[in-house]
Amino acid sequence: MKNILVVLDGSSSDEYVLEQAIQLTANNGGDIHLFMTVYDSIEELNRYVGFDNYPEVKQSLLDEAEVKLRRLTDKFGDHFSSTMHWGRRWHFHVVSEANKISADLVIKAVQKHSRIAEFLHTPEDWHLLRDASCPVWLVNHSKSHIDRVVAAFSTLDETEDHRLLGERVLSKANDLAAALGAELHVVSVIPAWLNSQAIIGPMPGMPGQFPSMLADVGEQALDRAEEVMHKTLRKLGINANVTEVRSGFVEVELAEAVGKTGALVIGSAAARKITAKVASKLFGNTSEKAIHHVRGDVLVVH
Repeated sequence: MKNILVVLDGSSSDEYVLEQAIQLTANNGGDIHLFMTVYDSIEELNRYVGFDNYPEVKQSLLDEAEVKLRRLTDKFGDHFSSTMHWGRRWHFHVVSEANKISADLVIKAVQKHSRIAEFLHTPEDWHLLRDASCPVWLVNHSKSHIDRVVAAFSTLDETEDHRLLGERVLSKANDLAAALGAELHVVSVIPAWLNSQAIIGPMPGMPGQFPSMLADVGEQALDRAEEVMHKTLRKLGINANVTEVRSGFVEVELAEAVGKTGALVIGSAAARKITAKVASKLFGNTSEKAIHHVRGDVLVVH
């Protein structure tokens, strides 16, 4: 993570986001490039009403953003390369800029959105998560020191792509923990078989041994997850401070593992099929659900 693109929006979170990027490069070396997004609803009003002085107002807003950017960089006593973009759909340009500079990481302050708003119009944050070709670190504005990095490791390696994604998650989590001087925790979550109404509900007439059979299947899944996790860690040469296999809802268990002072590293396989996109609209993929529950930072690995 030595070539970092920091996305700023002129808010109070900009300073904290840049501090995180500087901390990473301070420990590992590297370059930081700033991407400032600027937009105001005056553009929408101009489309419908039309203002004679619209160009002057827009330029004034851009000048104000430029001043904020220079004050921020001057505060850290360093000069960073920077790009400024005007427009609502900024994620296209962030992805393009990240590719242009061969970024290893994109860092941006996380923006919370309502579930209804996401169903009606997918926020730019989600587009960035799905389209970026490098990991994206969504930073929560918190002054708490990150004391642990939690790698969400999936043991359901149905395909070679899934397996490789799991290895990338572990590697990036290990790198982030080392850069932040934090502990590395590896967590795998298996569905709670006995509590799954989807399985038990439709089968009221099953004999008494059915719950026992489910318990055995659940235990086997937990044992297998533990085995796969440690085998992969040994293969990658990663020594985690904590490894655990949990049972329950993925996003809830991960949020509990991360707590208020942790950072989550999770994989995301962006869906390309229409049916998968519709499903993602309604339910969100695992990484997007986790962002709603996790109170700490989230690093999404593709």
